[in-house]
Amino acid sequence: MKATPPVIAASLLGGVSLLLSAPALADTQPQVVETLPLVTQTDRPVIDSASLASERDASVEKEALSEKEALSEKNWWGATLELSTVLVLGELLYKTGSDAMEDDFDYEIDGNPAEFFYDRLTTGASWKYDDNDIGMNWGHAYAGALYYQAFRNHGFNYYESTLGTFAASTIWEVFAEYKEVVSINDQIVTTWGGAVLGESLYQFTEMLAAKEGWLPTGLSYLFNPSRTVRGWFGYPSPNRFDRSQTQDSFSVYTGVRYASKDKADVSSTMAMLGMRAAIDSREGKYDSLSGTPSRVEMMMETAVSQEGVEEWQMATQLLLGSHGRKHKGGELASDWSHSFYVGPSTGMEYTSLGLELDEDFYAVVNLLGLSMGANWSNQDISIDLRGDLFGDFAMVKPFATKEYLSQGRHFWGTKSVLWEGEYGYAWGHTFNLSLEASYRNLLLGMKLKSQRWSSINDKENERTPQWNPNKSDLDFDDARDRYEIYLSYGISDDLTLSLHHERIDRSGEIHGIDTPGIYSRLDDTEQRSWLQLDYHY
Repeated sequence: MKATPPVIAASLLGGVSLLLSAPALADTQPQVVETLPLVTQTDRPVIDSASLASERDASVEKEALSEKEALSEKNWWGATLELSTVLVLGELLYKTGSDAMEDDFDYEIDGNPAEFFYDRLTTGASWKYDDNDIGMNWGHAYAGALYYQAFRNHGFNYYESTLGTFAASTIWEVFAEYKEVVSINDQIVTTWGGAVLGESLYQFTEMLAAKEGWLPTGLSYLFNPSRTVRGWFGYPSPNRFDRSQTQDSFSVYTGVRYASKDKADVSSTMAMLGMRAAIDSREGKYDSLSGTPSRVEMMMETAVSQEGVEEWQMATQLLLGSHGRKHKGGELASDWSHSFYVGPSTGMEYTSLGLELDEDFYAVVNLLGLSMGANWSNQDISIDLRGDLFGDFAMVKPFATKEYLSQGRHFWGTKSVLWEGEYGYAWGHTFNLSLEASYRNLLLGMKLKSQRWSSINDKENERTPQWNPNKSDLDFDDARDRYEIYLSYGISDDLTLSLHHERIDRSGEIHGIDTPGIYSRLDDTEQRSWLQLDYHY
């Protein structure tokens, strides 16, 4: 709901929550649950058994197993204290905003609060889609990440931490926000989006802490504040597993982009700044549904023009586990190796492109999907093919909004979230396809992203205030197709220069449900070209 304070609570979490959880860590220092077979989860180099005597082998193996068990132990007290602190701080901040909420007609109850609270627990009448503003939905995902890390930091695996996040979100919705409807969209975004974001930040914190430079170090502090503060007070967090078994990458980039829209007849030149990070643990035998996501990827990017911040994009994806095979070629340069994989995945995406009325906004939780890929390579050449298909829960600004408003219409008396937040909730899907071919330092790549969403139309499950009932309901259907081609050259081990061109096809329709005569449609194409310089850590 509007008064939910997840972002502010996150900033206060640093000093308070983890001082409470630190004593619980004094005797047990668990970090991650991963207890997958064939994995030695220590933060020391893997032991070369062939170079040791058999007696020493046995001793080292016993010691490694002991450390593995220690890292796998769950610290219930630490997780409970950390989570409780986040919830308590959030509730205190929630109370400070209650007057503003009441003035904004955001309370849903009149009369006896106890009776309303009982009805929320025993009926489904109070479970609704709310009308959060756009920024608050991002805040709920970050709050979910804090809930998730409260468990992950204390020895719980991905699936256990996700269940803990759902429980924490339910506690907040049912008990902390006891004067409001239970928000269906908050439950989805906080639980699912929080688990995806929380796991990504959790793994990247560990990866970045091992890299040199102030930027990786600073980001590692921000991505997992709990781990950071515990370290300040002498309670280190052992690494989840031996990082020598992973392939990871972290880069920051900058560049200049020119974008133009055909029908809107607008153009802009922007300066870009972004980062990309990835961790691939499949070679370390962590690829199991009983363990941890075996590949994590994230990108963040902003672009600024003379008009201000025009673009903000963030996307992260988890490969939960996969089945695959790998064939390694011979020692000759011309010998080919090949591999493939297929497995379940999940992700989330937040995109805002353009300013004000021309803004294209959508925030998507990729609830569950299927990812697959294949690679063929020899000493000089590499070909990589990947694809994903996800089922989505989305928050979308209908692309036909500009055309709808130009007809003299408005969103008053329609879906409350359209009037309050200028977006609507939708179900849909996302399809990704990419192909890269490289020869030594030269790489040519192509990407396709196709997305379709249709609004959720159920008045009974909408938060509709009495002062603005939904008497003229609307349905919208949106489509986004993004095509990108790029050419990059590795200048050195640290620097890559690339040239990109992207085409974005957008279309949207708004239909009247209660008033069938209402119809608006808008189609537009945007062309974007940019030069980009990457620095690899």
